[in-house]
Amino acid sequence: MNETRSDLTPDASLLAGRDDTRSRALLRSGLLERAGETQFRLIAEHVRVMLDVPVALVTLIGSDRQFFAASPGLREPWASEGATPLDMSFCRHVVEDGRPVIVPDAHRDPDFCDNGAVEALGVVAYLGVPLRLGNGELVGALAAIDGQPRPWTDGDLKRLASAGELVMSAMAERLSDARWRMIFEQLEEAFILGRLQRDETGRVVDWVYEEVNRAWYALTGLPEGSAVGRSVRDVLPGVEEEWIDEFAAVVETGEARRFTRRVGTLGRWYEGIVRPVGEDRFTVIFLDVSDRLAKEEALRNNEARIRTLVDSMPIGVALAEAPSGRILIANRRLGRLLGVEPGSLPAISDALFAGLREDGAPMAHDDHPLARIASGATDSAAMEMRTGRPEDGGRWIEVQGSAVKDRHGRTVAAVVAVSDIEGRKRDDEQRMLLNHELAHRLKNTLAVVQSIATQTLRGAPDLATARASLGQRIRTLSQAHDILLAGRRDAGSVEAILRAAVAPHDPDERIRLNGPAVMIGPKASLSLALIGHELATNAVKYGALSAPEGGVEARWTVGESPDGSSVLLLDWREAGGPAVESPAQKGFGTRLIEMGLPGSASGSVTIHYEPAGLRCRMEARLNELQSQDEV
Repeated sequence: MNETRSDLTPDASLLAGRDDTRSRALLRSGLLERAGETQFRLIAEHVRVMLDVPVALVTLIGSDRQFFAASPGLREPWASEGATPLDMSFCRHVVEDGRPVIVPDAHRDPDFCDNGAVEALGVVAYLGVPLRLGNGELVGALAAIDGQPRPWTDGDLKRLASAGELVMSAMAERLSDARWRMIFEQLEEAFILGRLQRDETGRVVDWVYEEVNRAWYALTGLPEGSAVGRSVRDVLPGVEEEWIDEFAAVVETGEARRFTRRVGTLGRWYEGIVRPVGEDRFTVIFLDVSDRLAKEEALRNNEARIRTLVDSMPIGVALAEAPSGRILIANRRLGRLLGVEPGSLPAISDALFAGLREDGAPMAHDDHPLARIASGATDSAAMEMRTGRPEDGGRWIEVQGSAVKDRHGRTVAAVVAVSDIEGRKRDDEQRMLLNHELAHRLKNTLAVVQSIATQTLRGAPDLATARASLGQRIRTLSQAHDILLAGRRDAGSVEAILRAAVAPHDPDERIRLNGPAVMIGPKASLSLALIGHELATNAVKYGALSAPEGGVEARWTVGESPDGSSVLLLDWREAGGPAVESPAQKGFGTRLIEMGLPGSASGSVTIHYEPAGLRCRMEARLNELQSQDEV
């Protein structure tokens, strides 16, 4: 690291003959001849560490030039030359105005954007305080410089002004050794002037404390006076080898290094900078950062716990910075919902959701809740959308978001919770389908009931008979519906339908049902129920069940038609009742029976009025009986 020249006397000669007050004051003070002394450099180094800036300057302003009493970090060749013209000086404005100058970004400051120091010295952010002699004469400035824009704080200015007081105290005392010692001891940061110890081969084996300040004892907790003249191994037995190896490397390479390291025997963490000063010597300025690192570690642990919690949530979660929309947190569940790996999620909120409307059209990015909240358009938003590409239809998700506010009520972030609602949407569609199906079936059932009522009333001899017949037929129809709805699919077995239809007329169980398990569809089920009811009703009134010894056998089988298709054969036989004769007039029940089971054109119904008992034989294609068509 290049430092300020130790002798600026030739430059001081440039002030000879000047009649301006400041030039005469500088010549009288002797500061130019002593500008490169260690004290100024130490204070400037202190400013660099304290404010974390790459360059710190102690400047003295002449009539046409500025001189550097100390300039650690300054670019070459200006650091070696020790001076610049005034058109390359920010510090002259401090002296001319007599007050601090604060420049967060010179590129954006009309008073400084054209200053030559921006290009030549790399000055972008500047903070300077005035330096006065004991008589109050303004002679220079103490400045902190950054090569990047920086929003200087009141604390930065206060600390720089405090360091400026130290510089002015040193200037007032002509930088005497006594005054330098006082300044040295006033530093809040610990300071070490150390010297390497080598063995007979030249290898570094230890180093010795030549100077330390009071802050060193305060930050280490060791008794005052216990360090100077002793080696680090003596002062801190068991000290880590890195404390020796790294300081040796600084001296041997001539390059300064920053460090953050723990002293195990003290149980404390320190952060600082070590610089070579020649002749196996080095300086160290450091602070105790144990509390800060403990807080940072606690913060990292807390963040890890929060991330673990968020990642374990069964819903997707995303947190975006406002107003930029930059994604800060996105859990694994969100990636799975969106169909991408968590590490592949977009970094900006308006690209996070490839949303599709219900019709499959892509949604505008600005319509998504996360983007709307992050932009400040709203404090909360919710939306249902489909993810994925238009060609595959996507997956239904629900996004609900809210703004995160600071204590001033400004939106600083946006958070959304994303839920999978694919199942719910599917259930909604199924419910709508069932409602539509129910309405359709209700209309069909009402049409059947209306037809039954019309035919029953038309053929009944009186109102009481009509009421009884109609009630029985509607109950039969209802029972058939119950059988259909009780199954896993919209179908019923032949046995269950017939048993429900004839049970009200067969308290003695004289109707025997016999046949294989066969399932038929809704239309055939309702027809079979009504036919079974009519056959049982006729058997009770006129047939086998009207006599104590009579009985009925209903048998069905599955056969094969000439074309190879399966057919259902149903045979109703009555026996033991009165002699049967063909009716002179067919009623509604007979006509209903003769309509038969709904099947193909080859289906048939035959009724034989045999003297021994009624026989009814029905035949229909099985595949058509199992159709899901409604009545």
